[in-house]
Parts: sequence; C-alpha cells; structure tokens
Amino acid sequence: MSYWGYRVIPPRRRLLHGELFDLLISWAALTLAFGANYIIQRNITGLEVSAIAVATAFIFHEIAHREVARRYGLIAKYKAWYMGLVLAVALALITAKVIGRPFVIAAPGAVVIFSYFGPPPPQVSVKIAVAGPLANIIVGVLFSIASFTTGYPWNVYLSFIGSVNLWIAFFNLIPVPPLDGSKIMRYSFTTWLALFILAMVLFFVIF
Repeated sequence: MSYWGYRVIPPRRRLLHGELFDLLISWAALTLAFGANYIIQRNITGLEVSAIAVATAFIFHEIAHREVARRYGLIAKYKAWYMGLVLAVALALITAKVIGRPFVIAAPGAVVIFSYFGPPPPQVSVKIAVAGPLANIIVGVLFSIASFTTGYPWNVYLSFIGSVNLWIAFFNLIPVPPLDGSKIMRYSFTTWLALFILAMVLFFVIF
C-alpha cells in the first residue's frame, strides 16, 4: 500500500467519485485474506476481529497518506487494485489451508496524489510516504501492549490486530517499487533504515 505519482488534474469533483467504494471493497477483501484461518475454522468471531484489524491497519494506513498529502495542498484519493485484491485473497486461502497460516501480500491499491503544479519537494514527499507505515507501527504497538494486559480470548484478538498492523508496516517498508519503502529510501535512506529495522524487530520479535 503506497501512493502513486503526480499529474495535472481536472476539477476535484471528478476525483472523489468511487473512493469510498474502493475502500470498502479493499477492506472486505483484506478481511478475508487476513482472516483466512478463521474462514477455514468457521470462526465468525475471529473473522469479525479480522475486519477490525484491517480497519485499523489498512484504512488507517491509507488515510494517513491521504491526509498528510492534503495538508500540503495536494489532492489525494484511494484507488483499489482489483487484481491485487483477488491475488491477496487467493494466496491467503491457499497458504492457510496448506501451511496453516495465511501469507498476505498487502498490496490492495494505493493513494493516488494529484497536483496542479507538479510534484512537491522531497521533504513533503517523504512525509507522505512515511505516514502510512508509521501509523501502522503506532497502532500495532498499542494493541500489542494491550494484549499483555488482558486475558483469554481477548489477548489473542488484540495480539492479532497488532500483528496485522505491524505486518503491513513491515511489508510496505520493503524498498521495492511501488511500496512506500522505495519512496522513503529515495528521499532519506536513514529514515527508511530506521523505520524498516523498527518494523522488522517489532513484528518478528513480538510475533
């Protein structure tokens, strides 16, 4: 989940059409992907928790990108990648069935950023790119801490929500286009390295 390039645009009203639909479709698809084990187990409560996890992870991630871009006077909206959503669900269900744990490629779409006057300066671009993974790290840590203060089964569900956030942060910080990591590295290698190590340690040490 990253953001795409900049270009001169028509009036704003034409850009906003379909964003809510794309967000809902992506939310539903990622809920199925991250909840693949719960689907196989026919665990409705678990699937509901998966929906909450995706809401805190995917939606917060994309909204963070969008709102930071808008703060700097840019026009931004989320656009789903439907083929990516299909692949994410299919791969998650297959891996959950075969190895007992879903592997999720978290690339459902991206925030598309438009500008009337060309791309913003690098210091703005890096803030936009950092916003998504940083939101996931913060939410992931908070839910992980909360999981240690509650009993079963809530600790399991809170831990799951935290793990989804930290996985999305780590995955998106991989320095491969069009992921956020490639953009952050382009503008600030030290910022990328610090975030990448932090997300990797948090995800693999905690989970």
